[in-house]
Amino acid sequence: MLRVNWFIYQFWKSYIKKAMILVGPSLGSAVAIDFAINHPEAVEKLVLIDASVYAEGTGNLATLPQMVAYAGVYLLKSIPLRLYANYLSFTNISFSTAVDWTNVGRLHCLLPWWEDAAVDFMTSGGYNVASQIKMVKQKTLIIWGENDRIISNKLAVQLHCELPDAIIRQIPDCGHLPHVERPDSVAKLIAEFVQTSTKAVNQCAPSL
Repeated sequence: MLRVNWFIYQFWKSYIKKAMILVGPSLGSAVAIDFAINHPEAVEKLVLIDASVYAEGTGNLATLPQMVAYAGVYLLKSIPLRLYANYLSFTNISFSTAVDWTNVGRLHCLLPWWEDAAVDFMTSGGYNVASQIKMVKQKTLIIWGENDRIISNKLAVQLHCELPDAIIRQIPDCGHLPHVERPDSVAKLIAEFVQTSTKAVNQCAPSL
């Protein structure tokens, strides 16, 4: 996914121009890791939230015939599937709230170019950064929702153990999207992390 890296880097070079705190939620964590390794001068610290970094790209989906790929992408924006995804992503939300988040979560799917972009991502092979994790040099904060039903907490522990300089913080009563479900808690953790400057020796966290 070199194009994504290129666009992020061009934005950074044009508007930011100094080492930044790069935050990546879910699959965005794979993007953040890939970017931090390829452009270390642009990233001071990393924040990875319920990181999806161990999937082997898009797997067999990369080999689907185009017609089948478009059918699958069309299904991704369906209301029933989005409702179910919200059920998995959040902790103890009401049906009306789930409907609201479903409507918000589908907005990007309704853009005229979204299906083409989604199929392009699928057939490109996606992100596969598992082998790169140990190459990350930046100090990293791992944030994880205690009740994440999409990505196991065991992978949070594995990620913490593999990153050379990382700390891990878990948010109780929270699912896969802490920055949406518990924004105040996430903001506080990030603020505290940004203010720390000492490098600590990473010790693997016990099982969560």
